[in-house]
Amino acid sequence: MSNLLYFDCHATVGQRPMKHPRVRWSTEHLLEDMDLAEISGALVTHGVARSYDPVYGNRRLRAERAKAPDRLFAAWCIVPLGDPGFFADGDALIAAMEAEDVRAVRLMPGGFSMHPEIVGPTFEVLQHHGILTLLEVGWGMPDIFGFFHELLSRYPRLPVLLTDHVWSQQRHVYALMERHENLHLEFSSYQINRGIEKYVADFGDERLLFGTGGTEKSPGAARFYVDYAQIPEGSRRRIAGENLKRLLKGQGPVQPAPASRKADGIMAEARSGRPLSVPVLDAHSHVLHEGGQTAGVNYLMYDGDAEHMLALNTRCGIDRTAMMSWNAPVCVDAHDGNEIVRRAMRQFGDQVIGVAVIDPTHMTPAEIEAEIRLRHIDQGFVGMKPYVRMNLNYEHDGFTPWWEFGNEHSLYALMHVAGHTGGVAGIGRLADRFPEVSWLIAHAGGSYPFAEEVAACIRDHPNVYAEITLTPVTNRVVEFLVAATDEDHVLFGTDAPMRDPRQQLGWVVWAELPLEAKKKVLGGNFQRILDCVNLPRG
Repeated sequence: MSNLLYFDCHATVGQRPMKHPRVRWSTEHLLEDMDLAEISGALVTHGVARSYDPVYGNRRLRAERAKAPDRLFAAWCIVPLGDPGFFADGDALIAAMEAEDVRAVRLMPGGFSMHPEIVGPTFEVLQHHGILTLLEVGWGMPDIFGFFHELLSRYPRLPVLLTDHVWSQQRHVYALMERHENLHLEFSSYQINRGIEKYVADFGDERLLFGTGGTEKSPGAARFYVDYAQIPEGSRRRIAGENLKRLLKGQGPVQPAPASRKADGIMAEARSGRPLSVPVLDAHSHVLHEGGQTAGVNYLMYDGDAEHMLALNTRCGIDRTAMMSWNAPVCVDAHDGNEIVRRAMRQFGDQVIGVAVIDPTHMTPAEIEAEIRLRHIDQGFVGMKPYVRMNLNYEHDGFTPWWEFGNEHSLYALMHVAGHTGGVAGIGRLADRFPEVSWLIAHAGGSYPFAEEVAACIRDHPNVYAEITLTPVTNRVVEFLVAATDEDHVLFGTDAPMRDPRQQLGWVVWAELPLEAKKKVLGGNFQRILDCVNLPRG
């Protein structure tokens, strides 16, 4: 595969409200991240234009673009024409945009109505001139389909780029793509399992764009999804950058970014789309029943059974996957869900690491004892997974026999700590009570505040670990967790097939970490935990 020209359609620089002190924000941060992930250019908006005043903030963007004029291209924030302080009419707006070579706009939710009486003249001007218009999915909440269907129908020649939509909104977004040829998508948060292949097959590649959500999201996560897409090379090129340049009428970077000065062998393999040659173990995934495509009325998970999941993992270089079912923890159907995992273990052998679910809200103590013996002793499950939908604190007596068994046999537990579960502090108490269990706190990379809380727990409890996976793919949080704990307590996971494994893998592969630390996060740390297990064989 040739090196692709990556042109990011979705980035923000500048000050922004409610920012955690560790969250990256400046133009210098963005350029550093682009250099690291080998991204040629970015379409950028200024944070002040988003949160304060569009005209004032757009003016602030001039100086930021001047820091790298061949790499940074402007998307202005706008409000309805005639708004106080904004342009009086379309001619004035277009003239100002042409004077500064601005070829895209963004409308931020919150301050005005999208009713035709308010925004009609503005959208008519944008449509007439074919201006790429970025709209966050938040405009359409709670009726995503209804809102965007009406808007896209009203302005059928306006190129609209939807941003910040997430995997759980697939039914709405897919239905919109079926009906509106002027709708375009980016995938920084839309991390749907096998989604890029599905959308290329069903809609072609011309309406799909590469976006990172920078500076807050990992740019490496976004590019890995494209580098490892199972689509023709021409489609890959168009999605990586050519489609955005076409929508901007030729504006954009002119050549692929040079190889990063910080690149290592793993990055080189990723750049060329080759399966990673270092051991990679996924410490956190689900699995659907054979042939499964959906998880209840809410969620689509394309090809979410073990066969298709493992095929995609092999394409990327993920060697082994710790699987729990979806229906056991989320739908509290523990025994049946464990059976789905058992069938995958039987069919695919060591590629599948069994993670069992026990549910004291539906199982008697005798049934719990029998399930522990069946799964862990007879069938070799080594992971333990309670879940928040059981609505129990993890220190509840109903779990105690399980934790005692895990402590006796050095099992590991994967803990999602939202809700009434006892939180991170509760995991610390369990770690003290059951020191031979390895306690993996799930989704530790989801935000800096949570990462800080998890890191503090790890420093006090050496048998607690950070498992990183979550849709935000928080920029540089993997590096933070390694620095705040050590390189032995951070683990890669995907949460597939709820989300695609590729963005989660790219989050680590393109992290600014020493090669040996990266190898530990990708697989070495989890392998060490697995090596401690001492189950008797039934």
